[in-house]
Amino acid sequence: MTADLIVTIDTEEEGLWSGRFSADEYPVHNIRGIPVFQRLCDDLGIAPTYLINSPIIEDDYARQTLGDILHSQRCEIGTHIHPWNTPPRAGEYSAHDSYLCNLPLHVQRAKLRVVTKQIRQGFDINPTSFRAGRYGLDRRGAQILFELGYQVDSSVCPYTDYSCDGGPDFRGAPCHPYWVGEQLIQPAATGDILEVPVSFGFNRTNFDLAFRIHERLTQPRWRRLRLNGICDRLGLLQKIKFSPEKGDAPRLLRLARAYAENRLPCLVMMFHSSSLVPGNTPYVTTEQALARFLAVIREVLGTCVAELGMRPATLSEFAANFRTKSQGAI
Repeated sequence: MTADLIVTIDTEEEGLWSGRFSADEYPVHNIRGIPVFQRLCDDLGIAPTYLINSPIIEDDYARQTLGDILHSQRCEIGTHIHPWNTPPRAGEYSAHDSYLCNLPLHVQRAKLRVVTKQIRQGFDINPTSFRAGRYGLDRRGAQILFELGYQVDSSVCPYTDYSCDGGPDFRGAPCHPYWVGEQLIQPAATGDILEVPVSFGFNRTNFDLAFRIHERLTQPRWRRLRLNGICDRLGLLQKIKFSPEKGDAPRLLRLARAYAENRLPCLVMMFHSSSLVPGNTPYVTTEQALARFLAVIREVLGTCVAELGMRPATLSEFAANFRTKSQGAI
């Protein structure tokens, strides 16, 4: 089975590591890093999926830059949302309310309608792919997405818990694509919204066993010994997110090979557009760090295609193929 390689970029404003969720300060200078990254993707024959939010759509340069790439059929434009700066806006948000899933249902619906309409008007398309800012989606939000014409979501982060400040707990989620059931992390035989999780896993092929050990080591009696950190540094047990913001090329390729060995149907890379210009994230602070960051992306994606035989796809392309195969299997 040939796996699909999906590259997703949360394309958004800078300043997200300041601890503030401002409704009226959202510069998007980082979009000036998109052309260099896009050329890298063009060289590898990859069409990335840019998941964009309201500040991006409202900026003329950002809209023109991404529109040119879209209309030359070199990318997909999907939807991203930060509740604090998506109309209707209402001052600064707390950490808890920065998660879309924690807002009243009518507020979620209003904001999702607005950002979807902005994309339709700004790019002359109907967006069909989505990722919530801070991964803050639940089953209610998925239902609204379906009502608005979306086909695929990529907000779930398997083996990961964001509940410490009010976010979702994804520890029970599968790492493979699935139809959303009664809960966002509960698979169903069929459904309206396909969930394609961000790729997380371990440097061990048996992800479930690795996760159980990882969780055991986080319990209070073991946590004070920092055994997870020791196991990670020694390479005995590494939890890996498929993101160049979270690992070097050897680490990310360990996960890619584990996905291939497990015959999973897709591998989803994600990172933030603000990492494409130095100084906007803790992951890329200098020009030298940016060069290393782009080199990691090139090496990892190039190896996935050339050595592991993965097939580049956008989020919506993968979802459409998955739906066709699912219907053929019924």
